[in-house]
Amino acid sequence: MDFEKILWAVLVLVVLGLVLGLLIAVVSKVFKVEEDTRVEEVLALLPGANCGGCGFPGCSGMADAIVNNGANPRNCKPIKQEKVDEINSLMTKFNEDQQNQ
Repeated sequence: MDFEKILWAVLVLVVLGLVLGLLIAVVSKVFKVEEDTRVEEVLALLPGANCGGCGFPGCSGMADAIVNNGANPRNCKPIKQEKVDEINSLMTKFNEDQQNQ
């Protein structure tokens, strides 16, 4: 008798887990947010100190501002000049690609 109750409880939990897992998978596909890959490329060139010395909330905020608002990468305090040059050339490439579309 007790074994039957335990079996039903386990079965209900397994089914509930499967249904909720499927629901989570479907919702994650439907509400997926597309991220701008340009921001990720610029973020990879920043030093990653997340110091906030540039006035933005960390390096990801700075990368977003560079790509979307034209912020100057030189505002980043710990960045080296060669990385600034790489970011500027990358932004020039992005702008040329956008004009060609």
